[in-house]
Amino acid sequence: MVLQTQQSIKTVDDFIRYASLPENADRNLEYINGKVVEKLGSTTQNSQIPMFLSAFVVMHCDTHNIPCYLSGADGEYCIGDWCFIPDFAYKQTAVSATFPDRVPPLWAVEVISASENPAAKRRKYIQAGILLWEVYVDERVIDVYEAGQPLATYGSGSSIPVSHIPGLQVEVTRLFR
Repeated sequence: MVLQTQQSIKTVDDFIRYASLPENADRNLEYINGKVVEKLGSTTQNSQIPMFLSAFVVMHCDTHNIPCYLSGADGEYCIGDWCFIPDFAYKQTAVSATFPDRVPPLWAVEVISASENPAAKRRKYIQAGILLWEVYVDERVIDVYEAGQPLATYGSGSSIPVSHIPGLQVEVTRLFR
């Protein structure tokens, strides 16, 4: 949902000031293509996918002594001229205690709802060099966008290698329970 704001929000700094206002404390606001967008809640079906993924990633990283810092659907990142809240994000560096995190994740996952058009955010993720998974729950497929690689689509019965985490392969079927 694109918000109509009373304030002129033309920069990331304007957005951060606006999003940090007390009246916006309980809202998930993103700044995409010069517009403030409220990221609304999701179905529990959609929200469980990043939870399962987090469990797999933490277990794998702990077992293999790989640095692992995760954020979920409340963690905001600002990079360049945009701010976003992925449903799942992975970093090898510590997450930030301040709003927003200015160090981008290496990998982000967006669970796409039926009414959502992910094209604008997708372009920004790709431009920033962030590994992006778009999860399409109804079709039970995951589109993977990785820098320098063609689009790869994975469905039930396949495993997705995660280039940023050595040895991690995510079985698609395990995410769609």
